[in-house]
Amino acid sequence: MMLLAVIGVVMMLLGILYTVILLTALSGLSIPVKETLPLSVTEPFVSVIIPVRNEKHQIGSCLQSLIQQDYPSHRFELIISDDFSDDRTEEQVTRFFQEKSFKNWRIQTGDSGKHPEFGKKKAIERAIDIALGTLILTTDADTTHHPGWISSMIKCHLETGAKMILGPVMLAGESNPFQKMQTLEFLGVMGLTAGFANLGHPLMCNGANLCYEKEVFHEVGGFQGNEQYISGDDQFLLWKVKQRFGGKSIRFPADPDAIVTTPPAADIRSFLRQRLRWISKSRGYRDKLVLLTGAVTYLFQAIIVTGFFLGFLSPLYLYLGVSLFCFKVLADFPLVFSMARFFGKQRLWPWYLPAQLFQVVYVTLSGPLAFLVQSSWKGRKV
Repeated sequence: MMLLAVIGVVMMLLGILYTVILLTALSGLSIPVKETLPLSVTEPFVSVIIPVRNEKHQIGSCLQSLIQQDYPSHRFELIISDDFSDDRTEEQVTRFFQEKSFKNWRIQTGDSGKHPEFGKKKAIERAIDIALGTLILTTDADTTHHPGWISSMIKCHLETGAKMILGPVMLAGESNPFQKMQTLEFLGVMGLTAGFANLGHPLMCNGANLCYEKEVFHEVGGFQGNEQYISGDDQFLLWKVKQRFGGKSIRFPADPDAIVTTPPAADIRSFLRQRLRWISKSRGYRDKLVLLTGAVTYLFQAIIVTGFFLGFLSPLYLYLGVSLFCFKVLADFPLVFSMARFFGKQRLWPWYLPAQLFQVVYVTLSGPLAFLVQSSWKGRKV
């Protein structure tokens, strides 16, 4: 009974901490967003960077959405930075722009000599080296953008003076229950991103929709110091900017025009590969708030799963596990609901409970697996 009491106390403490994190993020979402200012004739010149590797079959939609932006076409450039693709992505990109007669674009390739520099970070660095813009916008080849995307991100920068802007990312194009559960789970991630950023304590970001000043990138040392991680071009840069300029220099635009959409993973295997890759870079995290939030979130969900398994030994453990799961379902709802309204995903509510169950299971398993299993990305071992 003593052991059960101790476990019960730990469960409740984790539940309280988890709730505090969610309520904090939710309070950030309630901060009123100032009405954005109209762009003037002095719009900054923007360099939109798309790092690519073997994106021949999906980059067309991304480029089409970018050449249809309402931002003045003479005030931005598109830089496609190729990370040694072997599927003729470069030819596809060149053909696209020739057919569309869009002039303000360039493609940057890596050094294929004796010491080639592979990886997404190197691809972005090569693009920044030739970028003409004072502002850098990064996105991914599998994304699409609202016509007002660039304008919305630039308005946020001009209005707030932010050094970095964490744009909203939405999963879209769900065709099966698994993908619908992914989208609901990702709404919670975006809720934490938006809420804590608005409070001046940014936790995370997504390289599919990120904006920062070119000078800031160089001032904080770019990606130096975390080259050993194949991912993290977004998260590690966020930490450097936060450390150098403070959390209030980083903002999240609560504007539907700023949303970038990307498809969910096609199957469980590709989903787990993605999440294991994301988690593996946590070895390099130094932000205490990020580490605390991650630890509480993981332990809270892991202890729910533990309660389910210990239920075979005593129904009391099962009772605690089920109780905490119900508690989590209720605690997550306000944050997920707020983001579902923002992204227009209310139709997915029938999958909310299955998504919650899926989340506690995959989070519990992926934590240790990220440090034990060697993953791969685009044909490269992580």
